Amino acid sequence: MEVPAPPTSKCILYWKRKVKSEYMRLRQLKRFQANMGAKALFASNYAKVQEKTNILNEDWKKLRVQPIQSMKLGRGHPFLKQCTIESLFPNFTTQTLFMRTLNTVALVPIMYSWSPLQQNFMVEDETVLCNIPYMGDEVKEEDETFIEELINNYDGKVHGEEGNGRPPLV
Repeated sequence: MEVPAPPTSKCILYWKRKVKSEYMRLRQLKRFQANMGAKALFASNYAKVQEKTNILNEDWKKLRVQPIQSMKLGRGHPFLKQCTIESLFPNFTTQTLFMRTLNTVALVPIMYSWSPLQQNFMVEDETVLCNIPYMGDEVKEEDETFIEELINNYDGKVHGEEGNGRPPLV
């Protein structure tokens, strides 16, 4: 009885490549079958939706309600919506293109908003002047009485000042 010869390294490499190639082919085939199954389900669901939409549109025409516009699917792209852009001007041709779905973006931060009031409310005026407005060097040189009157209206109380002294006029 003959003893089989041990496999050579070339033979082992050959079979490793062959097995890996077959494994990849089977995985690709399984992926392809899953995609085809999803496409078939989409097509059947789409047909059902179109059927129900047509029934609703027929009923709504009797009630004078605007019908739902049906989505047209592209030939080469079954999952993309096909849009038609028509112009009222006779020189422009009708354009057809595929709509692309945009990914969602982060929400806009929460903001406070103003709401209109139904009536006016009486409130007390501020008793402390928060800042002395800057009018420019020309106004300061020409009319220093404006700033003095402003400080007198607030009883000499200016924000950030110690005591009732007046701030220095610079």
